[in-house]
Amino acid sequence: MINHISGNNHIVVTNGHSPGPYIDNYSNKSMVGMVRYTNGHLEAYDGNNWLTVSGHPVSIDLSGSANSAIAWAMNKMAEEADLERLSYDHPAVKAAYENMKRAAEQLKATIILSKDEQKSTS
Repeated sequence: MINHISGNNHIVVTNGHSPGPYIDNYSNKSMVGMVRYTNGHLEAYDGNNWLTVSGHPVSIDLSGSANSAIAWAMNKMAEEADLERLSYDHPAVKAAYENMKRAAEQLKATIILSKDEQKSTS
């Protein structure tokens, strides 16, 4: 039985709703056996009180390669933001950065053309 769910690294666990039960009742009173997820714990109603369901905590995480990919992307975004800030203050950095972006676009186009040529000669 799960009694607590927590996320690691890039996983956020929320219940997304009020801590009320998932069963909609019209009397606004809790019924025996109702279950809810609140404050990171699974609870059941015994007719008088909400009791935490005993069990084991569960941790949810991404795979190591997914965490590495996200970390790489976040580092890349920070590097690009730094370059943007530097290019705003330094004209030489701005010119070099623009040249680098143009060269990257030219490389992409060259790769596409090379692949198309390989397909047409095959």
